[in-house]
Amino acid sequence: MTAGTSDALSELARIWRRYEADPEGAIRAVTEAGCRALDVARCSVWLLDEARTVLRCVDLCEIATNRHTSGTELRAADYPAYFRALDDEEPIAADDAHHDPRTAEFSPGYLAPLGIGAMLDAPIRLGLRLVGVVCHEHIGPARVWTRGEQKDAAFLASLTSLALELRQRARREALLSATLESTGEGIVAVDGERVVAFNRRFVEMWKLGEAPGNVSQLRAAMDARTQRLARFLGTASEILADDTDAVDAIELSDGRVFERTSRPQIILGETVGRVWSFRDITGQRRAEAALRASEQRMRELAIRDGLTGLFNRRHTLEVLADALASSARTGEQVTVGLIDLDHFKKVNDTHGHLVGDAVLRDFAQVLGGRLRGTDVVGRYGGEEFIVVMRRADLAAARHVLEAIRADQATRALPEDVPRYTFSAGLAAAGDDGGDVTALLARADERLYDAKRAGRDRVV
Repeated sequence: MTAGTSDALSELARIWRRYEADPEGAIRAVTEAGCRALDVARCSVWLLDEARTVLRCVDLCEIATNRHTSGTELRAADYPAYFRALDDEEPIAADDAHHDPRTAEFSPGYLAPLGIGAMLDAPIRLGLRLVGVVCHEHIGPARVWTRGEQKDAAFLASLTSLALELRQRARREALLSATLESTGEGIVAVDGERVVAFNRRFVEMWKLGEAPGNVSQLRAAMDARTQRLARFLGTASEILADDTDAVDAIELSDGRVFERTSRPQIILGETVGRVWSFRDITGQRRAEAALRASEQRMRELAIRDGLTGLFNRRHTLEVLADALASSARTGEQVTVGLIDLDHFKKVNDTHGHLVGDAVLRDFAQVLGGRLRGTDVVGRYGGEEFIVVMRRADLAAARHVLEAIRADQATRALPEDVPRYTFSAGLAAAGDDGGDVTALLARADERLYDAKRAGRDRVV
């Protein structure tokens, strides 16, 4: 990953929350970051229609002029090979877009006139459904898309998915708000001890049947629906003594929540009564709770590997950097391990990639279940994993990984997972290096020592 890639993606992750109320702006931010992160002239987001026969551009960023356009449509009837490739729901890394069978049909009318030599399309999913792609277009000759660039493209596609979820939520919340407003507010007015006016909506909201004639009766009837209402209504003398506006929330025993606006009625400087209006904000409160849950999910998605559920490489390295900084201050022992599944390519070649994915998930569960809660486990890339162990020296870390390695030979495996082994290299802060780069380099050397020595061992 280049410094430009890291800076562009890190900056987008840092400011992502500002787009939570602006999903369209979030999509524009993704295409701009895509241009910078992958060093391409053009990055765009395309969405499929329900029939998956039309792909429409919702935002195209041309970074040289920082121009955003939209509206172009591609039809399956015109580009059948490309749409068949989309049906595979896999990244399309066309190093030579003019000759790649998935993209060659774009050559005469699109790629050649614009000077595009390579394309990298990352699938966008909502839940389990493919809804579009994030397309990166390289102006110039053919270009090999690295594994890191493909992972960065996938990360941008996941952010686009979140932006689309925000857009859907915003539409639902707008409909909910319109519905709440259309029902009106419940209103009641009192002048000291008497209830002088109310509307039907107030009676319906509070399920009163009819409004009592005085404040004492009103308080008693409303108290039956909430244990905390007396402090909101107050006595007749308190009502007349209070000349301030107030907005608060009342929780009902049946789970509903009303927002109450309280306004004094003042004549010639004297408070002669008060008007309360009640608005049902139960839906709003639930939407806020759902939004908070979604925010947590977005934060998790930003730091998790989609296949294994472990932390992703970027987050794990940030954790390692923090641990090393703490170690430098306190002397706390930190050991890092790089783990590689042995002969993993053979697993994919023999059993297929679905079985390979099952192996990765199985090993992720093994590591997550056997390590301490203070240890951090991440997917380093491909079949490689990384563990960060705090307050553990080399001997302790080796003991843990050796125990896991030994169990691999006898433990019961899921039905779809073939027997497999792993090799690991360990490095300790201090003796093997004081920064992330040095420590990982030493762990990597020992990992290769383990492989050269025959694999299935911890060095």
